[in-house]
Amino acid sequence: MLRPPFCRALVFASAAILSGCGSSAPAARPATVGAYRLVGSWQGKGDMTLGDVNSEGQFRLRWETHGEDPKGAGRFRLTIRSGVSGRTLQVAADHQGDGAGVVDFADSPRTYDFLVESANVLWSFTVEDVVPVRDSASSR
Repeated sequence: MLRPPFCRALVFASAAILSGCGSSAPAARPATVGAYRLVGSWQGKGDMTLGDVNSEGQFRLRWETHGEDPKGAGRFRLTIRSGVSGRTLQVAADHQGDGAGVVDFADSPRTYDFLVESANVLWSFTVEDVVPVRDSASSR
C-alpha cells in the first residue's frame, strides 16, 4: 500500500520531536563535601619516623615549627612515606625557621608513615582523614 508523502514526513517529524523530549544529561548527583577526622598528632625535636596511619588515601597535614634556636639555623622536613616499603611518596614540608603550613594529600588507600628530619626547632603536625559527607543542601 502506498502512503502519501506527507505521512512519511509526519512520521519523521514526530520521531524527531519525540527524540528531543528525553534528557540526555545524567541526573544530578548530590554534592559530596569533605569533613576532617583527626587520625594522629605528633610533636618533638630532631629526627623521627612516626605514624603507621591507615588511610583511604586522602588526608590533610597541618604542621608547625617554633622555638628556633639559634636563629637562622632551624630546619624542618616532613616526608610522607609508604608504611610498608618506606618509599617516599611526597615531601609535605621543607621549611627553615619558625612557620606553619597545611598540605592536602591524595593517593591510594594504604598504610602511611611520616619521616621528620629536623634541627634547631620544635615541631608538631597532625594528620586528618578526609571523610566524604553528602551535602544536604544540594539534594533538595
